[in-house]
Amino acid sequence: MSEGTSKFHKPVMIPADNPWAHRWKITAGMAAVGGALALFGAINDAHRFAFSWLFAFCAVMTMALGAIFFVLIQHLTGAGWSVTVRRTAEFYARGIWMVVALVVPIMVMAPTLYPWWDASGGHGDHGVAHAQDHGGEHAEEAHGAAGHAAGAHAGSHGEHTPEHQFHADILQKKLGYLDGGAFFGIRAVIYMMVWVWLGAWILGLSTKQDRTKDKQLTVEMARRATYGTFLYALSLTFAGFDWVMSLEPNWYSTMFGVRIFASGAVLSFALVILTTKSFKRHGVVGSQINTEHYHDLGKLMFGFLVFWAYISFSEFFLIWYAAIPEETIYYHRRWDTDSWRLVSSSLVLFKFIVPFYLVMSRNVKRHTGGLWLGAAWLVTMHFVEMYYWVMPYAADLQGVPATPAGLASDVGCLMTTVGLYLTYVFREMTRHSVIAVGDPRLERSLQFVNA
Repeated sequence: MSEGTSKFHKPVMIPADNPWAHRWKITAGMAAVGGALALFGAINDAHRFAFSWLFAFCAVMTMALGAIFFVLIQHLTGAGWSVTVRRTAEFYARGIWMVVALVVPIMVMAPTLYPWWDASGGHGDHGVAHAQDHGGEHAEEAHGAAGHAAGAHAGSHGEHTPEHQFHADILQKKLGYLDGGAFFGIRAVIYMMVWVWLGAWILGLSTKQDRTKDKQLTVEMARRATYGTFLYALSLTFAGFDWVMSLEPNWYSTMFGVRIFASGAVLSFALVILTTKSFKRHGVVGSQINTEHYHDLGKLMFGFLVFWAYISFSEFFLIWYAAIPEETIYYHRRWDTDSWRLVSSSLVLFKFIVPFYLVMSRNVKRHTGGLWLGAAWLVTMHFVEMYYWVMPYAADLQGVPATPAGLASDVGCLMTTVGLYLTYVFREMTRHSVIAVGDPRLERSLQFVNA
């Protein structure tokens, strides 16, 4: 090693004249421009704006939650190799504070987003009918695809086939949970409390260890990670049910929470790779992060990409094979127009097949340019996946945005939420060491070599 290891036990701060010291200003500017675009979209099409905000919120939420998972799994396994890259994930995990602020508009716009809201909020049969109509057309098409159609949709909210009534009955049974009132809000508060607690101690105890060099804090973080992982898994799953899956109130999938987790996990490794490589390029870190670390990060990113594909395909295959109408409506909604069929196909091709071959090779994982390209590619496709999750439920959207207001909402909300989140994260990076120099396993990480 060309540098003495004693140097690495001192805080590795971002110099004031380094480009990374000012990255937060760039993202703050991005948020400001995005805010103007989002405001234009909200004024001209408030309905579309609600879905655009939810899409952008999901993108940011999975960034923070994926980073929390990254750190939890390092503490659970007592990993030594990752000490020098773990702090980057801790910064992204700390950004969960911004997610708390960004969820507020979702709570305000919930009556617009969720078709079951009126039904559960005390509007009786009219609300159930409204929610049933929201997904009824696609549900009936699913019946037709399965060979059980009773007839075409009459095109009127006042005329309902037996299939409409069937789906209304399903929804009625869910209204005890899909409560458009206090219960929905209480659950949101619980999720946020769990996530804020995780984000707070993940960075807080780690930076405290930088100052104190107290080895007992490593034990404490491992202990908290054990039960924190259970809280993390439960809160992420139910938040996904509440905020995303219930957009289609007649649909359900027990694998949906796992799909959210898998997407966030892939994203977390990609973000750590991109950020730390930029640190090295701008001289923030030196040999503390080396090819061996990137090799392992690449392997984990590749592994969780395959896991994401396995989960996504398994969910699709089981639903396709059973051909149960209340399950197939999710995929019919994303296949019945040319534009959404294109988006669905692009996820298979560009989020799995292309990056699978791009980062599978050992040589690519150990090559700076190839791994960087694979990580950047996956981050981009993650945003496409979030769009795929949410935007088919915007009533005016049959594919790509058709109006300037719709385009402004989509782009503006994404720029605003991601800009605000990254501004918070990048500011935190300027306040603490970018390497966990107090961790007793630091030497093991500095000397790490792949077998």
